[in-house]
Amino acid sequence: MAEKKDFMSELARQVDAKKKGEVEKINTVDDYVPKKRKVIREEEPVEPVRPVQPEPAPAEAPASKPQPVIEPEPEEVPETPKAKPVFIMPAKQEEPIEDEDDEYDDEEEYDGPASFAEEKLVRVDKPKRQLKPAGIALLAVLAAALLFGIWWIFIAAHIPMPDFVGQPVSAVSTWAKQNQMESGVVAMAPAEYSMEYDKDIVIRQSVNPGRKVKTNTPITITVSNGPDPDEEIEFPNIYFMTQQEIQEWKDENKLLKFKLTTQYSSTVPSGEVISYEVKNGSEDMFTRGTTLNVICSKGPAPASQVTVDDFRGKSYAEVETWARNKKILLEKRETNSATVAAGNVISTDRQAGTTMTEGETLIVIVSKGKGVTLPNFVGYTAEQMEAWQAGKGNNVTIIYTEKYDWALQGTIIGQDIPAGTLVDEGAVVMLTRSLYMPLMETHSREWLGQDYLQLKKWVDDVNGKDRSVNIQAGEYLGAATCSNEFPTPGQIIEYACFYGTSDLADGCGRPLNAYSRIGYKISTGACGVAPTPTPAKKDVVISTNNIVSRSAIQDFCNTYGMACTYKEESSGPDVTITVKGQTHSTGESFTQMIKEGEAIQVVYNKTPATPIPSASPSADPSPSPSADPSPSPEP
Repeated sequence: MAEKKDFMSELARQVDAKKKGEVEKINTVDDYVPKKRKVIREEEPVEPVRPVQPEPAPAEAPASKPQPVIEPEPEEVPETPKAKPVFIMPAKQEEPIEDEDDEYDDEEEYDGPASFAEEKLVRVDKPKRQLKPAGIALLAVLAAALLFGIWWIFIAAHIPMPDFVGQPVSAVSTWAKQNQMESGVVAMAPAEYSMEYDKDIVIRQSVNPGRKVKTNTPITITVSNGPDPDEEIEFPNIYFMTQQEIQEWKDENKLLKFKLTTQYSSTVPSGEVISYEVKNGSEDMFTRGTTLNVICSKGPAPASQVTVDDFRGKSYAEVETWARNKKILLEKRETNSATVAAGNVISTDRQAGTTMTEGETLIVIVSKGKGVTLPNFVGYTAEQMEAWQAGKGNNVTIIYTEKYDWALQGTIIGQDIPAGTLVDEGAVVMLTRSLYMPLMETHSREWLGQDYLQLKKWVDDVNGKDRSVNIQAGEYLGAATCSNEFPTPGQIIEYACFYGTSDLADGCGRPLNAYSRIGYKISTGACGVAPTPTPAKKDVVISTNNIVSRSAIQDFCNTYGMACTYKEESSGPDVTITVKGQTHSTGESFTQMIKEGEAIQVVYNKTPATPIPSASPSADPSPSPSADPSPSPEP
């Protein structure tokens, strides 16, 4: 394929050959096929050219002119006008045109024609200059920068939108002035009630925080109108609330007309409610806008100084009167004194003449009298105790408890306050005295013939006085049996004593030991008397006639001693009976053999459909037992 040639490069080569004296045909514009590109024509002034006579082509010239390279069909290339013959300028040494530039320097100097009479004007179409890729990229960058500058200066938004939610509405006004926002672009929406934000606090904005805005961007701000004053609030029991709890309740519900004041009080503790008042409303219809005034206590007023008097030897009643008037608290402590009468002051914890603050506590030591020193009462007999209590100065109260013990009855065996203790006059002293041991002679006939329940009652009485002895009585000697000597059932016919858990009889004697067991055997009645035989039950026939009515079945049951049970219903047959697993009703034909005293379940209608006849046992057609001495029992 022929090498693609550029017109300007080919022309320069031919001119250079002419200068060197080489004869070569110069291809004109008519012989050039341009590259596929858009051609912009420029008309330039044509300088006079001296006409040159054509010379014959040298022998080594190519036989035919070179064929232009055929490229794909160009996009609408305008037809190139036919150029007139170009005259070759006189030979002159010129700088050769470098092929690598592929450009023709139209300002290159050359010698003009020898005669202007032979000069002809020739129009030459110069091809468009091509830019290098670097130049194109530079132009694109410059254009982009120019467009960005125009967009940044005249179109783009530069002002960042702050987050005004939770801020005062004045912050919006300040921001608008600082950023020279156009008048009217910041609009205020109608205020809304809000529990979260106080009055005049921004709760919403139309433009999100962080977004860039312009000075003419519309912005809508919604502010809070505070909590709804007409919203109903549950009113608490204020008297049971502290000042802090009331304040927390007020803050939680954002009360609009609430006032809390404090004042001194000697009766209401600090922080508690003295009184409250509800205005322009009521507790039942309390709203956020209802007026509520609460007065809380600050506690007692600052105390003044009090001078302590000399109370030694004075009655405690005088000290109480003084303390009440001076607002002083008292703490009474009593002790025995041989010199100060009972009820009088021995001393105080503050010396007379010193000062103390109102509300402080004064400790007062009060005499209980000289007191009584207790002896060791253990071992005292009843006579000795009487003698001691009759002695001078032994003014105490004695209370006795009793317990079974081997000491003689009435002897003191314990005391609750140790011996040698000084007690107050009139003090209570608990003493324990002996009951001795339970007295019962098991070798005698004392309990023979008595009812065994009497013996058990005696045991209960013994244990009731002192549970620690734990005496027991029961049929430990064997099962009950008949006795002609003691023919009444339940009489004791034999008894003995067992010690502890032993089964060996030791007689126990008199008295009984603790944990003794008394065994007895009781009578079931007299021996040798034959029991009366129980008469055999007779056979009885029950049939349809016995259940025609309620009265008929009642007569049957009464005559033969039947164990009849009755149940009333408001519907069903007049009478229904169930006997020995079989059920029969009024109107049913049946005959059944049963025994006297048999259990019969009767169900009757309280409003029978048929009249109740006057039935009697004589009307019963059933055969009597004597008429049929050997009836066939029903299987």
